[in-house]
Amino acid sequence: MPTHRQTNSRSGTAILVRLGITQHSVPVPGLTQLEATAIQIMLTGRPVKVLAAYLSTSRSLIEADLDACFGCELPVLMAGDMNDKHFDWNSRLSTRRGTLLRDYADGKSCLIFVSDSPITNPYNTSATPDILDIVITRDLPSSVHLTSCSALSSDHVPVLIDTMCRSSFQPRTD
Repeated sequence: MPTHRQTNSRSGTAILVRLGITQHSVPVPGLTQLEATAIQIMLTGRPVKVLAAYLSTSRSLIEADLDACFGCELPVLMAGDMNDKHFDWNSRLSTRRGTLLRDYADGKSCLIFVSDSPITNPYNTSATPDILDIVITRDLPSSVHLTSCSALSSDHVPVLIDTMCRSSFQPRTD
């Protein structure tokens, strides 16, 4: 399970993988601004790299970090709070970082998935909710479906990601 939690912050990303799916940690070398951890799992008989990512609002989005995440031969699924917005993702505005990420995804044949409803600041009535948590895939062997659910006490509503594909499960030994 890759996770990212920033020290002294309520922000972060956690990816939970269904029990029985074989997984192991893999490095993500070359990151300078983007924070990410990764695992490799088997989906539909192929290895897939799954990343949990976070980009602070005080850092720049740079193409080299995206290349570090998507530059491998494996299919990739990256999810997290990239702190960028774009009209194409149902955000209320587009930011420079959002445009950079959308252009990168278009140029590298990646797909971007977002929740149908705003997912930020559900408990802060003075804040305007928006879409910040996104999923980016490249060469994933199945479609992706996102569902947001009101649970936990966080500044983001949890987003459930279903890859809707078959996977080989390992029997439990305990």
